[in-house]
Amino acid sequence: MTPWVFGVALVVFASVLEGLAQVSLKRTSIAVTAKARWATLAVSLFVIEALVYTAALHWLDISTAYPLGALSFIFVALFSRWLLNEAIDRLRWLGLALIVFGAGLVVLP
Repeated sequence: MTPWVFGVALVVFASVLEGLAQVSLKRTSIAVTAKARWATLAVSLFVIEALVYTAALHWLDISTAYPLGALSFIFVALFSRWLLNEAIDRLRWLGLALIVFGAGLVVLP
């Protein structure tokens, strides 16, 4: 695995962590009990995400890493659909597909 690919993988992993953190924040706002646990989980995930993203910057230019961070929108949508049963209509799926397409264009060497 090249350093560049490793950096991209770190950014994707950071985006997954951010998606989970955002869903955890939502759970904090709707939870009847265990609000503190959900909030602690959300903040912890954000801290880990920041550390992973910072590590990715060692391997990637910020002009590549930052736009790839938009993948977090995809993971938020997927996790909110899966874990919160939120609806995602066709227009939103189209928007998410365009984000993936745009991120792909940024990653191309």
